[in-house]
Amino acid sequence: MTGMTKPRSWFLLAASWIALVGALVVCFTLVSKTSGGSPSWVVSLIVSWLPFIALIGVWIWLSRRNGRGSSGASWVDLCEQQVVESQRTNALLERIAAALEKHSPG
Repeated sequence: MTGMTKPRSWFLLAASWIALVGALVVCFTLVSKTSGGSPSWVVSLIVSWLPFIALIGVWIWLSRRNGRGSSGASWVDLCEQQVVESQRTNALLERIAAALEKHSPG
């Protein structure tokens, strides 16, 4: 993170979310009072879809933030290391099988 502690960043995220929802509720009530009780379709669309869009944004942010393993390597790097280790193990097993075939009576 950029110098912020985790509790502080979560607090700022929650505070900004509450402020955004509060501002939308105030805007929604002001528009509905001035237009005679029925809000415009734009305000209705924003109020109904903004939480879902924000939720998807937070999900993407968290998935990118957690895209690294505990060692600091990305998942792709870890998978590539696993492939290299599997290839090394296969080569050793082939050498063992060849040595066993050579020593078996046949």
